[in-house]
Amino acid sequence: MPAPERDLSELEKRIRYSFRNPEILRTALRHKSALEGKAGACNDRLEWLGDAVIGLFITDYLFQNYDRPRSWLSLMKAKWASEECLAYLARKIGLEQFIELGRGEERSGGREKDSILSSAFEALAGAIFVDSLSYERTREVLSGIFCDEEGVEFAFLSVNYKGLLQRWCLQYFSCLPEYEIVTTGGNSSYQVVVKIQGRVVARGEGKSKKRAEQEAARRAWERIMEESRGSRDSQCI
Repeated sequence: MPAPERDLSELEKRIRYSFRNPEILRTALRHKSALEGKAGACNDRLEWLGDAVIGLFITDYLFQNYDRPRSWLSLMKAKWASEECLAYLARKIGLEQFIELGRGEERSGGREKDSILSSAFEALAGAIFVDSLSYERTREVLSGIFCDEEGVEFAFLSVNYKGLLQRWCLQYFSCLPEYEIVTTGGNSSYQVVVKIQGRVVARGEGKSKKRAEQEAARRAWERIMEESRGSRDSQCI
């Protein structure tokens, strides 16, 4: 069934983009099963365009933000653009509530299928690009979805250093690491120290408390691994 007009305005609010032409958004949300032999447009063409738009966004973002070898960048691009990741993002913005499906697909649980969700997300990206006539504006919207604390960057790219550090502390010291905010910047940044048995081991900074803690844990873990390697090397001399 078609998504109600009010629901589409709710989706626009979630993605922080208002369509100048609402029909483009409705088309992006219309799965081919919704036509059921009737004339009209489904989201196939916008999905095809959105696949390219998302690919450019991911390539651009990774290149600008990660000074890593080409092999790593290619691996991360494939991971970010995967059906799993795009379906994750679709669920993050509640896209399943707005997709227009045919009766058969509705009965078979189409709203929960990763293939349908990821395709709809690609179509949405294509629709934003067509409606805005601007890659820069499309990039802003996609960045807001991909790169916040519930986005792909945090969920699928970051190693859980806090978890690694916690397990190490429990194994060797029977305690948990402690995180303490030491400063909050005027641009909403946080500086955090991580302590083990009361001793400051590392510091981290991030745009949120969670990211600052992850950065502090990363630096602590890398320091521990470096000291561990140094100890093993000295024993071999």
